[in-house]
Amino acid sequence: MNDSLSDIVTALKKAGTVLISVHKNPDGDALGSQLGLMVALEKLGKKVTAHNLDPVPEIYRFLPQANRVKTGRPVQGAYDALVVLDSDPPRTGLFDDGYRAKTLINVDHHMTNSRIWPLTWLDLDASATGEMIYTMATLLGVPLDREIALCLYTAIFTDTGSYRYSNTTAKCMRISADLLDAGADPWLVTENVYESFSYKRIKFLGQVLSDMARSEDGRIAWVVITDELYRASGTSAEDTENFINFVRSVKGVEVAVLFRQTAPAQYKVSFRSKGRADVAVVATKFGGGGQKNAAGCVVEGTAAEIIGTVLGAVSSSLQPPRNS
Repeated sequence: MNDSLSDIVTALKKAGTVLISVHKNPDGDALGSQLGLMVALEKLGKKVTAHNLDPVPEIYRFLPQANRVKTGRPVQGAYDALVVLDSDPPRTGLFDDGYRAKTLINVDHHMTNSRIWPLTWLDLDASATGEMIYTMATLLGVPLDREIALCLYTAIFTDTGSYRYSNTTAKCMRISADLLDAGADPWLVTENVYESFSYKRIKFLGQVLSDMARSEDGRIAWVVITDELYRASGTSAEDTENFINFVRSVKGVEVAVLFRQTAPAQYKVSFRSKGRADVAVVATKFGGGGQKNAAGCVVEGTAAEIIGTVLGAVSSSLQPPRNS
């Protein structure tokens, strides 16, 4: 067993109260991992609180116990252990005034994690943080039930792009089979995550994609979502979940970029790669992070400035064309 993992399991067994947090704008892996671990620890008699900066997106509210996730500032109380999942601790956007916990634990699978906490378990080979929580639950001696299985299946399913991305492994497929045996419902996950878009969201997607642009060589494609577009369509940032995957699906595109306005002079930038470019390296240049094929950052400036600078960095990250 990994030494860090062993120490983390020991610390969690000793803890009576646990706070679990994930990164801003939580996705399926973050929330599935968070809720799966929460349920597992409660089976051991722990008092567990889940608290994130941002609310649970509508498409993930089907997850067991999702209604218990607290959001916003401040974070109340003191805990025996604080666990940050699927993220560097600073990316939670919380705890600027200090960590109110005796033990700090970080579990993640992103190469850009800075490992600032001594109790950090980083597994770059894991398909998703949910895969790591499955291992932790096993070592904690918690038997899988339907709630845990559904949460962890959702984590792995979404972070592998429903088992289509290059991070899909034989190991994650075996774990997923075990989760199905334990009661995870694959159609429930698929229906909620990929096949339950509201009418206005589909119309919004059409608007966004109608203004998609791409580089002269067709290897980079991008879309820009502004506050004005939200107002005109009656939508919000939550409605943009998975939009970038449509951009990446364009034939010939190697890197897709989504620019989403988050303040008058600020944009959240999301990157997706088909594997020939390491977008985590690009995101890191702008203070962000992630994985080789999926990363993000927040950049200050006007839309024109940000788009020009970011696309220049993406272009520099591309390998020479295969036929060159």
